[in-house]
Amino acid sequence: MDPSASLTLLLIVSAYHATTSATTYTFIADVMCKVPASDPSSGAGTGTITASVRAVMPSHPACAEALAMAKASLPASVLYHSFRVYLYAQAFIRIFLDTPRPSSPAAAHQQHPGDSGEENYTDFAATPGLTARALPHVLFVACILHDVGTSAQHDAVPERFEVVSADVAARLLRSHGTSETAVRDAWLAMALHTSPGIAERLGGTVRAMRLAVRADFGSYPAPPPDTLPGGVDCANMIRWSLPRLEIEKDLGNAVVRQALLEPQKAPSASWPGDLVRAKKAEPEWDGVNRGF
Repeated sequence: MDPSASLTLLLIVSAYHATTSATTYTFIADVMCKVPASDPSSGAGTGTITASVRAVMPSHPACAEALAMAKASLPASVLYHSFRVYLYAQAFIRIFLDTPRPSSPAAAHQQHPGDSGEENYTDFAATPGLTARALPHVLFVACILHDVGTSAQHDAVPERFEVVSADVAARLLRSHGTSETAVRDAWLAMALHTSPGIAERLGGTVRAMRLAVRADFGSYPAPPPDTLPGGVDCANMIRWSLPRLEIEKDLGNAVVRQALLEPQKAPSASWPGDLVRAKKAEPEWDGVNRGF
């Protein structure tokens, strides 16, 4: 055999046997370069949910179905964001559990210390009787699917992605016998999660999801580790098993992509509308959408 052909065959065999579950090692001549097998945020179905992450899920068939749907429909960055939102939402329900309700409008937005002693959390006054704290499986379904409306299978639906996501979750919850009251609360939480000043006042599940989304994107203090399910271990799991990747860029691009195909998905006075305007103002910009 020609020596150069032998070397080529050896390199191919070496590259094949150097494959791990997460990374492929490609060999070029006598230089070994470690490169990702694929961009983890490039498409749907690329996310991996580890056993430790699954362990904090409610053991309900609706949750398993919702997670399977999210994994198949969303890129890794959006899937991991959705799981972080679930964990943060649980923490915010705990943080606000024993918070006294303000006695006057002036007190409605007072600051009170978080459990860490470092962060301040606005005590949003909940409008009485509108939303309750969700059952664990309802909260999980709502959080893990809250961005599923951005996936390609919903491109042609002439509704905002928030509403599309809420409709998907409502159908799933009903198929598992969830009460209409719980379905309504989950729907409101999902449909209003990009609506500042409204979701916070509804309290319960709606407020928890809104604050969780804000915390994940840095516009509200993240919950202290000791309020997360599992405490510090959960905080470490979020860091290592649910990485951020390029969530801001990926989600912003997904919303704009859909809205350019179906303009009704982005009303002018909405977050999707803001993203579309920013994209049209700088069509060549390839970073995180300026309207994000």
